[in-house]
Amino acid sequence: MTTSKRGLLEYTYQKFLEVGTSETLPLKTLDSILLDNLTGFGTAADERVFSKSDFYTIIERQREQSKGLNMKWRFVPMVHRVSKDGNSAVFTDDVTLEMDINGEPIKMDLRFTIVLEFQDDKWLIVHWHGSKPVQVESETDTFGIDQWKQRTIELEKIVANRTADLVEKNNELETAIDALKATQSQLIQSEKLASLGHLAAGIAHEIKNPLNFVNNFSELNLELIDEIKEELQKLPESPEKIEIETILEDVVTNQKKIHQHGTRADSIVKSMLHHSRGGNGIKEPTDINELLKEYVNLSFHGMRAGKKPINVSLDYQLDTSIPKVAVIMEDISRVILNLCNNAFDAMHERLQKKNYSEHYQPKLTIKTIEKNNQVVIEIMDNGLGIPSELQDKILMPFFTTKRGTEGTGLGLSITNDIIKAHGGNLRIESKQEEDSFTTFKINLPI
Repeated sequence: MTTSKRGLLEYTYQKFLEVGTSETLPLKTLDSILLDNLTGFGTAADERVFSKSDFYTIIERQREQSKGLNMKWRFVPMVHRVSKDGNSAVFTDDVTLEMDINGEPIKMDLRFTIVLEFQDDKWLIVHWHGSKPVQVESETDTFGIDQWKQRTIELEKIVANRTADLVEKNNELETAIDALKATQSQLIQSEKLASLGHLAAGIAHEIKNPLNFVNNFSELNLELIDEIKEELQKLPESPEKIEIETILEDVVTNQKKIHQHGTRADSIVKSMLHHSRGGNGIKEPTDINELLKEYVNLSFHGMRAGKKPINVSLDYQLDTSIPKVAVIMEDISRVILNLCNNAFDAMHERLQKKNYSEHYQPKLTIKTIEKNNQVVIEIMDNGLGIPSELQDKILMPFFTTKRGTEGTGLGLSITNDIIKAHGGNLRIESKQEEDSFTTFKINLPI
């Protein structure tokens, strides 16, 4: 091949690269070095070239996509071969393309080949090919089959991991939905309790006035009987006088019972009114023993008037020497009611068991002592007891062992929160089997 012919070949090759990689040089300047029915193909499936027009379309599309990317090309010859007769040539280069996408530098490795023929004293490009090589070792992985397999395995792992994440998120959502449902049930229950509280307060208020008349007139009757007795003393002894005195003694006894139970009823009504009204949230020195007697009594009579009445003996073991404790009375009264209500439920449940001892007698023991500068309150029932595996859970919000809508799972949780807010703590001791019991121990700082 002559030197001029070789130089023309290099010129044609360089011109093709210069215009093909430029963003501004007119493509028509390649008309003189491209065969009219030029063929070629690129990496994409639709990048097929069968004419100059097809080739220009691909280059124009590449230019449009490359705007603002500051593309830089570097060609490194891999094979530049000329036929023996010097009329055809194949040039293959490794190409490095660098660009800037959104401020991030990108580097891409390509491969480029052109086939040239010498016709009518000039070199024409008759075939073109450009592609992005796959990074596989062809000696051990022909066509990248092993790589495809490995990629499939990796994708399956990704899918499995994402599926596991979705399952976990789904479980979390289900838990959240259950909690929301429980909260909704608790809110409904709270609304019902609030309505019942208002109703109870109204009834208690209406009862209080006639109850005051009962108590006041029973006291007045006792005074009148004393006056009758004084007048009787002025009369001479006779069988009629003795009969009248005997009847008066019976009347006195009855009046005292009326006054005693009326006073007790008045205490219950006062407790109901106080509980329904709430308080000011301020801690005040409180006689814990009196508070216990008042609200244990209220819970007891509430149970007796409810759907599940049972006969329960109340055993008060109260240390009269304990000092007053600064508490929010309406909060601690709520604690007492919650614990007593649970105790009555546990004893009722034991009575429903077919195999319970016929000698079983429900008993609620209420005890107070002073220990280590604290007042300890113990509320003990001899119901079914609490399984050991549940004792760590029953203070958790929304945990309940009651069926259906009988319990919201918040009573003991709120009870525990109230005691903690007073600087105290709540402990549980329980045993099942024949001598089953449950004791709630409340420690309150003095």
